[in-house]
Amino acid sequence: MSKTDAKPVSAGADDLDDGLDYEVDLSASDSEDVHLIQDEEETKSKDEPKHQTENNEGGKKRKAKSSKLQEKKRIKMEIDMSQKKNLSTETAPEVIADYINNKIRQKNSELSALELSELYLNKSDFRSTSEINDKPRNLDNLSAFIDSKFKNMLPNTSKKNKKASKNKKQKDDESESKDERKFISILSMSAIRACDIHRALRDIPGASLKLINKNKLHVDLNLVKSTRSRVLCCTPGRLLKVLDSEELQLKGEEIKIVILDNSYLDQKQQNVMDIKETFECLKALADKGSKIYLY
Repeated sequence: MSKTDAKPVSAGADDLDDGLDYEVDLSASDSEDVHLIQDEEETKSKDEPKHQTENNEGGKKRKAKSSKLQEKKRIKMEIDMSQKKNLSTETAPEVIADYINNKIRQKNSELSALELSELYLNKSDFRSTSEINDKPRNLDNLSAFIDSKFKNMLPNTSKKNKKASKNKKQKDDESESKDERKFISILSMSAIRACDIHRALRDIPGASLKLINKNKLHVDLNLVKSTRSRVLCCTPGRLLKVLDSEELQLKGEEIKIVILDNSYLDQKQQNVMDIKETFECLKALADKGSKIYLY
């Protein structure tokens, strides 16, 4: 309740001041009562500062403790943000593996050491992308990164090859290579972010395909089956559903490259590493031979 809502306390008759002088004749007993009341008030007034001081000290201690906790949280958040940003530029795969395995341990604290060991990734599962540290890791530079690093995995769209594809031998070669499809999967923390990446890659050969929960699963499965694109923009949870589908339109062995959209942080300073399904997806793909890159 606010101060303005509080009802005024009505004063007692003895507290009123009407400007008149009153003569009061106190008897002996009344006088003793007055002295007794005065003594109690004096005792109370002596005790109040002590209690008030104790309360003030307690309040100050609680406030100081709260400030220390907030400061610790702030420092921890800054360290976590710094680690997330610097991880993409790390040159040593073992450092990346250690960070990710630590995240796995944090998100599965109820598991034993033996159970956790089955979830951990090896340093050999990771590849460094430190060679692009001279450029900001944003959407504008993503297509150039993919085109320069994985150009051999993208469809060839030159006019010469288009004309040659009319040849029967070329068709046979294409049919044979279709059984050996090689995909690049970009894992993002949300469907919105996956759509942003999909739009940013519209100019690469074959463009990209987005796999998000907003689409019906059978639609995504049909797209994966017939797509000419070799880049999949998806969330970890959706990719796991596609891979686990009984129709098997996409096999784990076909995803050769996994790119973690690691540099992007949302408003809460979280990224794809803060999603539990990310590590399930990485482990499933790494066991099938995928190599993991951080962008």
